[in-house]
Amino acid sequence: MMKAIIVEDENLAAQRLKMLIEELSDSIVVVEVLPSIKQAVRWLSIHPVDLIFLDINLADGSAFEIFEQVEIRTPVIFTTAYSQYALRAFEQYSIDYLLKPVTREKLKNSLNKLKQLYQGAELANNLQDMYKAINQINAKSEMRFLVQLGNKFKVIESKEIAYFLSEDKLTFLVTWEDKRYPIDHSLRSLETALSANDFFRVNRQFLLNRKAVQELYAFSSSRIKVILTPSPKGDVVVAKEKLGQFKKWLVSS
Repeated sequence: MMKAIIVEDENLAAQRLKMLIEELSDSIVVVEVLPSIKQAVRWLSIHPVDLIFLDINLADGSAFEIFEQVEIRTPVIFTTAYSQYALRAFEQYSIDYLLKPVTREKLKNSLNKLKQLYQGAELANNLQDMYKAINQINAKSEMRFLVQLGNKFKVIESKEIAYFLSEDKLTFLVTWEDKRYPIDHSLRSLETALSANDFFRVNRQFLLNRKAVQELYAFSSSRIKVILTPSPKGDVVVAKEKLGQFKKWLVSS
């Protein structure tokens, strides 16, 4: 039996989530519902737990403060009304990132992901393998980015993005429609969070979606120029040290 806690400051949301968990799984028991960062830190400092359901915006601050105050090496399923924290969430041992309202189907999918981690006694008893499996699951997850259009906001999914670029110490995403938006993430963090099957960082400036690559040209004896759609300003050249990996990535499934 897996022991789980819910960290949520909205009582109705917490009770509904607890009810759904009990309906969907007979192997997970919710042992505590905690409404604040302070209470969560105190409880986690004393009690072992197998799974955490975690809201991000709590009454006394951001739930990420919990990770700064107590070491958590436990699978986490985030539940929140805000999509902009997804990238940071996946830097933790995150199984999934559920946007509220949490539906039965969404939660069922998350619990199925969790079940994958515990298939076989060897995996269940090997923390390093479990964490690796979590990272592999996250690598396949669709990422969302919140961008601003004047006084309005828009959510853009990673499948809508042709590439990311770094310019003048800022990071931008570029959509298939050649729309460019600044985002508050580094290429390094994006490279870690996004699917390695779909995105590849060719140099310090560009992180590419595989589908954006249209043609390749020999730029020198050891470098390749990449033609992208939509076309960026200037040449996109694969860094020498990344050339071998880039070629394998292009033809991999």
